[in-house]
Amino acid sequence: MNPNPVTLKMEKVYHPCFLLTKKCYVGYSYESPEQSEPVFDAKGIETVHRDTCGAVSKTLEKSLRLFFEHRNTFELKAYLQRQWTGILSGRVSLQDFVYAKEVRLGTYFTRSSSSLPPAAMRADPRAEPRYAERIPYVVIHGEPGARLIDMVVDPLELLAMDSPFRLNDLYYINKQIIPALQRVFGLVGADLIWWFIEMPCPVREAFAKRPFSAPNAQRTRIDYYYLSKHCILCGELVQASAHIYNQSLQKGASAAAAVIGRTSKLERERCNTLLLFVDIVEAVTGLWKVESSALH
Repeated sequence: MNPNPVTLKMEKVYHPCFLLTKKCYVGYSYESPEQSEPVFDAKGIETVHRDTCGAVSKTLEKSLRLFFEHRNTFELKAYLQRQWTGILSGRVSLQDFVYAKEVRLGTYFTRSSSSLPPAAMRADPRAEPRYAERIPYVVIHGEPGARLIDMVVDPLELLAMDSPFRLNDLYYINKQIIPALQRVFGLVGADLIWWFIEMPCPVREAFAKRPFSAPNAQRTRIDYYYLSKHCILCGELVQASAHIYNQSLQKGASAAAAVIGRTSKLERERCNTLLLFVDIVEAVTGLWKVESSALH
């Protein structure tokens, strides 16, 4: 039916495969009847995305291969629970959890920052990212209810010897790995959220990058173990080792005057509280004397 030289050629046959949405599919592909070993081929999913981290793409690809080979969810469930246990126990490679998202806007001072990677929001104006630059960052534990932008740091800061940061394992599992896998294996009835809930919670081994015998007076205070706290002037989140936000600190004399004013106010409130306490004690003492004399 096709005039010469037009010929029809079979492109690929997928068996088995997952068809998610338009231009989003994955499976074992065969290009000829003589081909015995299939080729893992994925289009439009997290295994080929550059914006995701290695932990998501590697876990998804390994899970798909297990399911294609065994055709059941038992091996898949056991594999995922082993992976989650390793992540929660801290037995992971940091390079698999590093994001390197591309900056799509030329400048983030005059436009909305919603399309930027969280690590692009830096306090130093000279560190403004360029267009199409990929900025690496990792997500760490933060205060309850903290924004994602407040929980990202450079990977080198996490690897520092005296770093107080810890990888946010629950964020990577609940917000990245499980949603990516649920979109695929939800088609066969798998409930990955329940698989994660029912697995035994591992106990993270206590370790320190510095010996515990090293003298450190700050370790006697509980605020040493906080990852961040609020600036005493503007209320922005700062690292636990700092007290004032960088932009507030750059104001110089006005920042110093604000700190002195806050200190004076606290001292006045403290003196008023002490005076009120003394008045209460004197009133109670006088009342006790009156009652004692009445009894006599």
